[in-house]
Amino acid sequence: MATCGTCWRVFASIRAREQHMDALDHSIPEHECDRCLKYFSSRSAVVNHMNAKNHWYWECACCDETWPTETQRKEHEIEYHYFCAECDRQFGDYNSIKMHLNSRIHRGLNMQCPFCKKHYATATGLSHHLETGSCPTVPFLNRDDVYKIVRMKDPSNLISKKLLGWNGSPKYEATSEAWNGQAYECYFCHRQFNKLVSLNQHLSSPTHQQNLYHCPQRRDCGREFSSLAALMNHLESESCGYTKFEDVQRSAKNIISSGRHMSFD
Repeated sequence: MATCGTCWRVFASIRAREQHMDALDHSIPEHECDRCLKYFSSRSAVVNHMNAKNHWYWECACCDETWPTETQRKEHEIEYHYFCAECDRQFGDYNSIKMHLNSRIHRGLNMQCPFCKKHYATATGLSHHLETGSCPTVPFLNRDDVYKIVRMKDPSNLISKKLLGWNGSPKYEATSEAWNGQAYECYFCHRQFNKLVSLNQHLSSPTHQQNLYHCPQRRDCGREFSSLAALMNHLESESCGYTKFEDVQRSAKNIISSGRHMSFD
């Protein structure tokens, strides 16, 4: 049974009540339950009823739990079921769905290279673009140059290590002598490569370079990183709980903007 909240007439169906209210500009009872149409004398009474009976309007797509708002339902589906309602897709664990929600599918391309104007979904993507010399406008820019920029923007060494006497990273290049009879072998880690160019790409990467950055959560985390992209990826994952994904993106924009210092506040 459905009751009109203006004239208190009772109808056999919701549709009949809706036709009545549309015709007379009447409304539903002020404190009506979202599901069973029972109404109460106060907001607190109807809230207590909906809590006790699980009668809220927004129902989880994965279980029978109901919620007062769409936001609460969405948070429940993500945190307890690893379910993305927009994509109708369920993930195996919380970290996987967080990576999905922080991807370009949901975040778009909001990080812009200040030189070539190409857009990226995350601070990690933009950092990698700059550190690897992939920007066509400034192809000479590399990991060391980015570190110098970050260090200028980070006088308190929130993320950059205070490396006294640092004059740049050493450069390594292998020759044909790296051939061990089966493959080209890295002198440092003994990893083997089929081609000499592949070994030199490995040696040119940050793999065997000095760590330039540290997690700002020094006491509880303390991890160090050889590239800004690696640090940004760590912070974006929210694994150490220092900051949120959105704050990492904002902080990265401060790095590439003039006159702004590092901050995750």
